[in-house]
Amino acid sequence: MSDSFDTIIIGGGAAGCVLANRLSARSGASVLLLEAGLDTPPGKEPPDVLDTYATSYYNDAYFWPGLKVHWRRKDNSPPMSFLQGRIMGGGSSVMGMVAYRGTPDDYAEWEAHGATGWGWADVLPYYRKLENDLDFSSELHGRDGPVPIRRTKTEDWAPLAKAVHAFAQERQIPFIADMNADFRDGYGAVPMSNWPHKRASAAICYLDTAVRARRNLMIVNGATATGFVFEDRRVTGVRVRLDGQEKTLRAREIILALGGLHSPAFLMRAGLGPASHLRELGIEARADLPGIGQNLSNHAIIFIGLLQHRHHRQAASVRPHPMTALRYSSGLPGAPATDMYINVQCKTSWSALGAQVANLAPTLLKPMARGRVSLTAGDAGRPCVEFNFLGHELDLARFKQGFRRAIDILSHEKVRAMSGVTFPVKFDDRLRRLNRITAANRVKSTLIAALIDVVPPLAGPIFSTLADRRVDLAALIEDDAALAEHIRHNVAGMFHPVGTCRMGATNDRNAVVDPAGRVHGIGGLRVVDASIMPTVPRGNTNIPTIMVAEKISAAILDQARAAA
Repeated sequence: MSDSFDTIIIGGGAAGCVLANRLSARSGASVLLLEAGLDTPPGKEPPDVLDTYATSYYNDAYFWPGLKVHWRRKDNSPPMSFLQGRIMGGGSSVMGMVAYRGTPDDYAEWEAHGATGWGWADVLPYYRKLENDLDFSSELHGRDGPVPIRRTKTEDWAPLAKAVHAFAQERQIPFIADMNADFRDGYGAVPMSNWPHKRASAAICYLDTAVRARRNLMIVNGATATGFVFEDRRVTGVRVRLDGQEKTLRAREIILALGGLHSPAFLMRAGLGPASHLRELGIEARADLPGIGQNLSNHAIIFIGLLQHRHHRQAASVRPHPMTALRYSSGLPGAPATDMYINVQCKTSWSALGAQVANLAPTLLKPMARGRVSLTAGDAGRPCVEFNFLGHELDLARFKQGFRRAIDILSHEKVRAMSGVTFPVKFDDRLRRLNRITAANRVKSTLIAALIDVVPPLAGPIFSTLADRRVDLAALIEDDAALAEHIRHNVAGMFHPVGTCRMGATNDRNAVVDPAGRVHGIGGLRVVDASIMPTVPRGNTNIPTIMVAEKISAAILDQARAAA
């Protein structure tokens, strides 16, 4: 293995796979992709990774171990496990395959934060470049990109999805067939990144057999980057732990692509970040970049479960768990448009019990509060992650409104006709343990599911136990203080952390990288992943992350051609 390259990419997640493909397409450039976890080469992908239901989400072997976060702050919420992919493809190999782009307003917001050249007109060509939309062919869509995008056909929708559609129609809420091009509020089909019988991870789409055969591309998995090599204020290499040994690899440019939590933590461990925080930890501050680790944003969510009657469940032949959603504007003073979302999840897990249970999940698409990533003293540089959900009063007000709207949907006659017990779901480590794919959990869930079908009155006590406590949802929404406390107790987050190395102008003290991902004041180093997004887009972050990597890859190649 050579120890010198033109480009070293740290992290084989969604961004890293794109970068490796696009940058190695320039045959004169040598590229190394480092991934700490498992590789998934063509023809050898694990069956749970390939599954179009996110079975791999329940496999702990594919995630960074021991990562904990606080949904609110460390002084008012306990640490919870947080899943970040440690496998080739990163989150695209383990998460739910939802393929939103966000809306044009998101990219106008990025530009307003100093990310020049990242408006909607600037990013649309790269969305078109990455996608093969199997349903729509307008000028807003691509048809020959590596990533397939499709939606569950209305005739295949689960009974709950159809019942919520009836609710929407009665209230004259528009039906949005293409939520990636029609940006109105409305009820629509969720875009997914998969083929009918196979996941479309970034690893599968961008690191196929032909790409892996390139002589100038080397892919190494099981390789954990431990730090940078500096020459003055320039990064010239990376230290890597591989096969139990420490190696030093050098490159003209290093690209960090570890995501919204691990990228800022890696930078801080290397001495880049808020100088005062680094000094507290005894880390030499090579560059005072106060924005590193700040501005953390994510989609906050709360779950309301419902038991579906025996003949009103999603067909086993229909794999996706998200198929429809309600996207809407809260209309509260100070809130942006299209700031809320209610996910309609027609099955909640791989198990027999999960097939019985659905949920509605009010979600804050455009949070006001910001959290942070810092380092924990004396804990080997482990990140302390505080999402600070509900840290802004408008966020709590919108959640209360969203919760009441979900209960309104559950009260609709067509939803009530197909469901029995409703109950809150606490998204915590206990639920994760119950959902692990183990022989014991398989037996337990099968027995409980059968018992509920045979003796339906047992559902109430069983689900109040699973949900941690019994709650009368109808009474809860009539008591504003009780509802607020319930939300504080049960709020959780999606796996969409962004903003902790945000793009911005050179004279912006809180910006970390320029619009091409180059770290301010440090030569030879870029960050290219969701951490550079100034704000979280209105939708899942996988496809926007791929777009970011496509756009910056193109800029790097343009720069190389101009210099040649």
